[in-house]
Amino acid sequence: MILGIEASNIQSGGGLTHLREIIRHADPENHGFTKVLIWSKEHTLNLLEDKPWLVKHTHPMMNRSLLHSFLFQMFVLTGLARKEKVDVLFVPGGTFLGSFSNIVSMSQNMLPFEKEEALRFRSFTTRLRFAILRLTQSYTFKKSKGVIFLTDYARRYIENTIRINGFKKKISHGIGFRFMHPPKKQKTILEYSFEHPFKLLYVSIVTMYKHQWNVAEAVLRLREEGFAVQLDLVGAKVDEAYSKLDRVLINDKHGVVKYRGLVPYEELDKVYKEVDGFVFASSCENQPIIMLEAMSAGLPIACSNKGPMPEVLKENGFYFNPLDADSIYRTLKEFLLNKELRQQYAEQAYTSAVGFTWKNCSDNTFEFLAEMG
Repeated sequence: MILGIEASNIQSGGGLTHLREIIRHADPENHGFTKVLIWSKEHTLNLLEDKPWLVKHTHPMMNRSLLHSFLFQMFVLTGLARKEKVDVLFVPGGTFLGSFSNIVSMSQNMLPFEKEEALRFRSFTTRLRFAILRLTQSYTFKKSKGVIFLTDYARRYIENTIRINGFKKKISHGIGFRFMHPPKKQKTILEYSFEHPFKLLYVSIVTMYKHQWNVAEAVLRLREEGFAVQLDLVGAKVDEAYSKLDRVLINDKHGVVKYRGLVPYEELDKVYKEVDGFVFASSCENQPIIMLEAMSAGLPIACSNKGPMPEVLKENGFYFNPLDADSIYRTLKEFLLNKELRQQYAEQAYTSAVGFTWKNCSDNTFEFLAEMG
């Protein structure tokens, strides 16, 4: 069999990590595929490992706007796939508008379906993009022979929105082994000082559904009460959201909140090893790779109670409402004061994370694609 992968809208974030890792760990011949062809932007293809069975293709239309990518799917890709005798076409980005019939799609983005979350963005262009993606992904999922979901939460939510007639499969993301680090021995908050504070880490793009400003407000309040705590924010930023964070940081008299910007993915494991705890305040996710990384890094986690986060972290974290700075403050206070629970949750989350490997994700994905071929 010959597998095709349409990845024109895979450029960054979790989608890019997923694509890179399933290709890195793939043994397609074990699943009956003699060749894998992938169509994507030149930038994305350059980040994928070369494999003897992998053939990379790009096209001028794919390297322009979203509209041009849609036109490429509709009028060009189907002909190319048929010419290459592709048996099944995998669409990890969730949108395919061409006429190729045997496709397997994947849900990785909940923003097009969770309207309340999409409306957090003030930009008309951004809201329009999510509305378009809602239409295109709904169309794709309906016509797919198979749909891969990352979590039960995402499957249930989307199935309550649209009718999916094809086969459905839950395949979780994985974690790179370099992130694995046994939990440190937890210390009481009194063993920290303002010179050597308890370091909290939040890794995520600063954008409207990540609520870094609420976390910063809670941490500043804790510092004013005498807690030796510091917050490190790692990730790119969207101006609309960063302005909300910046308004909170005006009150940061002691430099408690450190915005470190984007750290290359290849260096991110070192960042996890430098800190004492992790906080994740997103209100919209499908399955956050970042949280899996924090679990595997052996960190105690204070976490949003929204979306799939309780499904992923289970009972192994301290939960809060990410929309409410008071809720975050109360939870982080309990988090800092309870050394025993921090230790217990970190150990349990680490044990749970061991099962999330990219090898399993890759094998399960190629096995499902072969079944659909």
